[in-house]
Amino acid sequence: MKKMIEHVALRVTDIDRSITFYRDVMGFKPVGRRLIAGGEIDQVAFRVGEDILVLFYNPNFQKADEDLGFDSRQISDYVAGKGNRKWRGGMDHIAFSMPEEEYYAVIERVKKHGVHIHRGEEKNLGAFGVGYATYFYDPDNIEVEIKRYDNPPEQPGPEYYETAKALQAGAQKA
Repeated sequence: MKKMIEHVALRVTDIDRSITFYRDVMGFKPVGRRLIAGGEIDQVAFRVGEDILVLFYNPNFQKADEDLGFDSRQISDYVAGKGNRKWRGGMDHIAFSMPEEEYYAVIERVKKHGVHIHRGEEKNLGAFGVGYATYFYDPDNIEVEIKRYDNPPEQPGPEYYETAKALQAGAQKA
């Protein structure tokens, strides 16, 4: 078996709304739905390329930024030069890589469904090199990043690796 992230699971506050978003806006294929935890949690799985995205729903779940006293979107705002550094631990965003045609098709569906794009298209480092990213929020205020790459992907320069080399050297000493 290869080493990889096996799946990502998100808690959602309205299962039908989230199914519509991930199926109709993102274009992911639902491949399974079942009740777990004695029927208390509705679980829906989507195929995303070779990977799986899982949604969990229970009526007691709250939106990502509900009743926290601050806007959970601040990290993205901070990157864009608009926010402050009042963050809490937890998931920051979920990113999906896709071919150029699908990337632009998702952007069109995002616009068609009235979803606001708050960052992008911008170049940044991803799993395959330097790509182009666009950011928006799902119905539960979870930030979604979609990314496309040139063919072949642009490879990063040394500026992307300076801190990583120091971290690796520190790990080897420990």
